[in-house]
Amino acid sequence: MSKEQEDYVDSIKQSPDNEIFIKETGREIVDLPQHWHTKHQIIHTLSGTLRIQVEDKVYFVPENHIAWIPKNIVHKLSSNNRQISLQMIYCDLLSSSKDIFSVYNTNTFILVNLKFIARNPGVIRRSEQPKLYDYCISFLNLFPATGERYKTPLRALVIPDDIRLQAILKYINEHLDEELGMERVASQFGFSVRNLSRLFRKSGIRFTDYVNYQRITRAIEMFADRDKTMQEIAYETGFSTPGNFNRVFKQITGTKPSTFCKKK
Repeated sequence: MSKEQEDYVDSIKQSPDNEIFIKETGREIVDLPQHWHTKHQIIHTLSGTLRIQVEDKVYFVPENHIAWIPKNIVHKLSSNNRQISLQMIYCDLLSSSKDIFSVYNTNTFILVNLKFIARNPGVIRRSEQPKLYDYCISFLNLFPATGERYKTPLRALVIPDDIRLQAILKYINEHLDEELGMERVASQFGFSVRNLSRLFRKSGIRFTDYVNYQRITRAIEMFADRDKTMQEIAYETGFSTPGNFNRVFKQITGTKPSTFCKKK
């Protein structure tokens, strides 16, 4: 974390409850190590995608979706997109037993309100702008009830404790564009197919499911870069044919790639 980022996080932690921080980033690389805030954080992915690690789970946030991060939750932000633009809001909100990390779809009502709030970058203080402050807090407290939680392909991936498997998953993520059969990966790490299968099974991870999930989330990241055709993305994420890519994409997300892109 840069000195500027550290100072900004500290300013949020030290701020009083009745202040709302609003920040919209330019297109930039995102890679923030573990940190936390004393305020709720709402992140809208304006362009690009985001990966958020909370404890031992990694969540995927597609473009034009919203991450809801409760206060005092330790988290890490990263993105595989070359550049990403975010709208971030930090504020003190009502908490409940259901106040957990979540990812939401956007809709017209939410987007109109977020756009209105974004017209006031910086800090909104109740002592200076009471009506605007109360409006923002009212909307954000109601947000979980007005938003629809995003379910697919958001299946939080658990980071295994086994160091051997962590190295294997890292290798898979770095070679998604190549043939990744169980035999090849086992040979790469000196395992038999049987022993590698046992290692995956012990950690509750299915090899094929993991490879396909990572390939599809990588494809969604590439959609956001907007510099490749659907066919190019299919081949560069390791699928033998565009048809196979379409089939697996629909299995994981519930929709075709072209439909998914139109819904963003």
